[in-house]
Amino acid sequence: MTSRDTNGSSDRLCHSRSLPFAVAGFLLLLGSAAAFAQTLTVNPGRFGAMTCQQLWYTEQEVLAEGRVCLKTERARRAFRRAPRCISDDESILPAKVEDYLDQLRQSARDKGCKGF
Repeated sequence: MTSRDTNGSSDRLCHSRSLPFAVAGFLLLLGSAAAFAQTLTVNPGRFGAMTCQQLWYTEQEVLAEGRVCLKTERARRAFRRAPRCISDDESILPAKVEDYLDQLRQSARDKGCKGF
């Protein structure tokens, strides 16, 4: 909202106290990442019982929900409705999510799944 003073200039309400758009967006992203970290798809104790396909799908789902850009066309098609990606770098993920992916990938390697 804007208001006009007596000389016709406009000035924004609370302009000096508002956060810049980029900072506000970053804070929103941190909040959504924290919420995402709380709702990981599969309990890591079940990784050993999963097929390679299930492990792949879970890995890609976690990356897509974490807004990491998916690398393969297959993954992009599978998660085309996921939130828009913001980075190719997995370091944007919270530490809890990175640990989850490490456990998942180790289970996949232990099973001999290709691509992990």
